[in-house]
Formats: sequence, structure tokens, C-alpha cells
Amino acid sequence: MQPRRQIFIATLLLLVGGLVSFMLIQFPPQSDQQEETATPPVVKVAQVKLQAKRLHVHSQGRVTAHTEIDLVTEVSGHIIDISPAFVSGGFFRQGDVLVTIDPADYDLRVAQAQAQVKEARHMLAREEAEAIQARDEWQHLGQGDPSPLNQRIPQLQEMRAKLAAAEAVLKQANRLRQRTQIRAPFDGRVRSKSTGIGQYVIGGAVLGALYSSDFVEIRLAVNTRDLAFINLPDEVDPASSEKMPKVALTADHQGKKQIWLGQINRNEGMIDRDTGMLMLVAQISDPFNRLPTNETAHAKSANTVALPIGLFVEAVIQGRRFDQLVILPTSALFMNNHVAVLDQNNQLRIRTVQVLKREHNQVIIQGGLKAGEQVLVSGLLQPIEGMQVTPELLRENDTTDNKRS
Repeated sequence: MQPRRQIFIATLLLLVGGLVSFMLIQFPPQSDQQEETATPPVVKVAQVKLQAKRLHVHSQGRVTAHTEIDLVTEVSGHIIDISPAFVSGGFFRQGDVLVTIDPADYDLRVAQAQAQVKEARHMLAREEAEAIQARDEWQHLGQGDPSPLNQRIPQLQEMRAKLAAAEAVLKQANRLRQRTQIRAPFDGRVRSKSTGIGQYVIGGAVLGALYSSDFVEIRLAVNTRDLAFINLPDEVDPASSEKMPKVALTADHQGKKQIWLGQINRNEGMIDRDTGMLMLVAQISDPFNRLPTNETAHAKSANTVALPIGLFVEAVIQGRRFDQLVILPTSALFMNNHVAVLDQNNQLRIRTVQVLKREHNQVIIQGGLKAGEQVLVSGLLQPIEGMQVTPELLRENDTTDNKRS
């Protein structure tokens, strides 16, 4: 009985399994999942706009006086007077008497030289009279042509030479007397003072240090590549200084940012062997606002704050104007001079461009792009030729990180 039951169960299982297999074959299960389709990535793009722009050049330097000298005495003696302006930081005008040395000894020399001149003139006048008398006597005797000695010509030459020497001594004495008053050689300011009333000084002694105040200079190091952006004549013509680039200097001074306007005056003409930079020299007129307003009307309107010597300043040198430029975020550029441009099917096309300059977070392109084209600026780490993307236009006030993703 038992074996029959087992055979029955096995037969039943085979029939059920066969039926299930038949049903699966005839009616396969329908999957709810649908085949996934790839979606193009969303990227940020910038629209190309052609524009004109001046490409300024940035540099920095320290303000220096264009003329700085030691004030030196040419005569010896005791100092009997010092100008109130002759103090550290004091201003003076050209010709002002800064230091006076006791002139008594030099007054004596002048008096002695004047006496020698008078004596020499007297001796010359007497010799001229004797020469006239000798000439008349010789003509009266009628004994042929007189010799130079008979005409007293050598004696006259000697007296004239003595008079010339005496006059030269007097001139030198007057010059030394004038130099007891030590005058300012230019408009300027006192850097330091190293003497005082009552001090005895000898010729060649340094009394102090002076620097000019008519204008100051700033040496600005410029990369040779940036010279392409500056209209800099090869030779400086003083009559055409208006052709030189303008320059704006800025510095934190007196508690806020100050601006001074000036002009490039010249270039030093040599490339520094260590840095590869060329030195341009900027000039700021009337840095201490000392000239009358009518002489510096233009400068007064901009440079209202004195520009101190030694101040470290940032400089922006006026650059050339370029047309047909494209300005994009630096993130648009890869492989130094390539960008990815979208075609009409929103596919990427790799293109080589002409990079003119990089500054801050922008790249300035001079060639290789057309107005209205769309350039990838972010959203992909590495653009691929022909890749399909979904563009999203970058607004002007959007900021784009230097990374692509």
C-alpha cells in the first residue's frame, strides 16, 4: 500500500510541475522596470560677447625724491645763523639762505683784494703814460723804428697781467664772501640737519641732507610680456611727454585709501638679469601741494593729499585699448589655450583660442571665438569632443569657481 502511495505523489508532482512550466512558457511575466535612458549632464555656459577694453598693467614701488643731496659748506668759519626752515621736514624755496657762516674773515679778504686791484690799475695807468712819453720822444729824435722795449710794450703787458690777476683775486674773494650764506639750490625739503649755531665748520663739511619737492619718482617693475599692453615710446622726447602712459598710485595713508595721479616719465632701458623685469619710472608732480593752484590746476583736482617720500604704493599703468575681445571666467579655459564650445545640437566642440591675458579670475581672449557662441564654464571636470550636454546660461552676476565641477 505504501509504495503505491509514493508513486501517486511523485506522479502528481510531475504533472503540477509540467503544468507550471507550460504556463510560464505561454505567459511569461511582464517586468515593471523600464529601460533606463542616459540624461545629458547640466552645465553652465557663457555667451560670447565681443567688447573693447583697456588692458592696464599692475606694479608696485616705493616713492623716492628725484634729487637728493648733502648740503656742504665751501668755506670755513663759525655758524652765526640758521634758517627756521632748516630743520628735519622743513620746506624751503630755491635761493633761501639756510645757514650763515661768520663773514668777517672774508670781508677782510675782499678789502685786501680791492686794494690790490686799485694799486694794479694805478701802476698800469702810470706805465701807459710813460709809454706815450717814450713814443713821443722817439718820434722827436727821428732815429728809425723804435723797438718794443723802447715803446715799453713789455712793461705794459706786465702791468695788464698784474691787473687781471688782482681782479681774479677780488672775484674769488667776493665769491667766498657770498658762500658764507649757504643757499638752497632748489625747492625742497630737509631730510636731516647735522649742525648748529656756534659750531665751527671747515670747507667740505656736511651740514645736512636735502631733497627736491617739485616732483617724486617711483620705480615700477614690469614684466616684459606686459609691455605689449603699454604705449611706451622707444625714446623719450621731452616735448611730447603727453604721449607717455598715465599712472594711478594707491596706498593706505592717513587712515584710508588714497589715490595719486601721475605719468610714466621714462624706462630705464635694461632688463634685470635676476628678475627679467624692466623698470619704468613714474613721476608725480608737486607731491607736497606746495605750488600755486594756477600752476598745478590739474594736479590739485586729483592729488589733494601729500605723497610722502618712502611710502610703498600700488600702481596701475594705463594700458592700450583693444577691440574684439572676449572676457570669460578662468574656469572656461583648459589645457592653457582650449575651450569647449556648444554646437547647434548642444554637443561640445573643443577649440583652440588666442589668450591675450589672464587677470584675477578672468581670461581675456583675442581670437578663436565668435559673438553669440556658448562656451562651457562649469559642470564638467574634463570636456570630451562630441559630448551631449544640457546648457544653462550663466548670468552676469553669477560667480563661477575655478574648478569645473
